[in-house]
Amino acid sequence: MIIRPARQADLPNLAPLWRAAWLDGHDGHVPPELMAARGPGHFAAHAEKYLATTLVATDTEDRLLGLIILGDEDGEVIQLAVDGSARGQGVGGALLQAAEDRFRGRHPQTWLAVVPGNTRARRFYELHGWRDTGPLTYQAPTATGTVPVPVHRYVKEL
Repeated sequence: MIIRPARQADLPNLAPLWRAAWLDGHDGHVPPELMAARGPGHFAAHAEKYLATTLVATDTEDRLLGLIILGDEDGEVIQLAVDGSARGQGVGGALLQAAEDRFRGRHPQTWLAVVPGNTRARRFYELHGWRDTGPLTYQAPTATGTVPVPVHRYVKEL
């Protein structure tokens, strides 16, 4: 597995992978208005917007296995997504470690938001040493504003 910065040539594959993983973890766990706002166009636009702060995991043939989008300003892991066919192979852990390495020395801790119903993600983060600091409301961006989403804030000291 190779972890590298995302490239312009990755864009056609980033958005579909991100959307599939996002739907898998969020469908039924976020407000309907956020689900309605998360069509393919949202992921395509945001994959391009975040390209400079996205790391990808690929196999030796450069097939995309996963991505992690980083908020360099505040140490946020904005999104972690792993292709369904690559789950359970260490891709998510490798991407998470790459994010922690990037933030170490720049931020005292890193953080992310997880919807309460995404128990698989919550277990994953806890197994990787992250701790749940409790509920908060995350203002999820949409094309017309934001949607308040109940989440749990997870942090890891760096």
